[in-house]
Amino acid sequence: MNFNQIQSIYPSAFLTEDLKNDYTYLTFPYQNQWIHFDKKQLTASETKLLYLIFNKDTSVKNLGIPQSRWYRYLLEDNPSLPAEEGIYRVVQFKIQKKDTLFDKKLWLNSFKSFFKDVQEVFFINDHYGLLIHPYSNSSETQDEMIGVLQTLDDDFSTKTSSYIGQYWSLTLDFKRIFKEEQTIFFNQLQKSKQVFSLSDVALSYYASEALSSSPIIQQLKKKLTSNPEIKELVIAVWLNQGNISLAAKYLYIHRNTLQYRVDRFFEEFGFSLKNRNDLLLCYLSTL
Repeated sequence: MNFNQIQSIYPSAFLTEDLKNDYTYLTFPYQNQWIHFDKKQLTASETKLLYLIFNKDTSVKNLGIPQSRWYRYLLEDNPSLPAEEGIYRVVQFKIQKKDTLFDKKLWLNSFKSFFKDVQEVFFINDHYGLLIHPYSNSSETQDEMIGVLQTLDDDFSTKTSSYIGQYWSLTLDFKRIFKEEQTIFFNQLQKSKQVFSLSDVALSYYASEALSSSPIIQQLKKKLTSNPEIKELVIAVWLNQGNISLAAKYLYIHRNTLQYRVDRFFEEFGFSLKNRNDLLLCYLSTL
């Protein structure tokens, strides 16, 4: 059934590239996108029917994996806890570039092999998936995760980004927390490093709305974002915590070249990217 046929039955149905974090809609993966149905316009029978239709399509596409307890708990309206009480985190991943020979099952098995005691790992659509991991004293660090993805990207000719969720106790609030982490991941995907966590993006994510109403910040934003290279410079230095050598590596340029640009930035704008307060202000102005 194509989307036009679906929309002829449910005119309010619509598609999005990223997941829409809104409980008023019933949402399913659909042909590399997400399809949404207004819950208010669905009867109980229609809701059950849609679950049967789309779960069948999804299970075929993803080799049966999404029928797991974690999939039903996190992505459907199933309130049953997927595991014994404990502390877990959700690692989200999105493969943004892959070739036509990409093997999802092989990639999942390879990805899973880097972790210990994985609860479940599965694709939700052709690009986006989840890995659920219980708390461990030997949990992978962000640097180790970067190494994992770089290894997989080299082996599979892919480009992958990931969000490392925090560890949370498995209570009935776990699903709500995951939904917010999911929103953060898609919101910050193009604004952050290859691998990031809440502490990396909390400032930009939670402060963006307040910053948009500040005339001072908006004027600075106009000055600092009028040239894409200037914005790229500020973000690179910020993401690397003011470390010029790491920022130069991030931009694939020589350290002396970056140092020259930082000096020129100070001459033009009066802010030193070596100063933490100046760097923070300039970064906030790029959001």
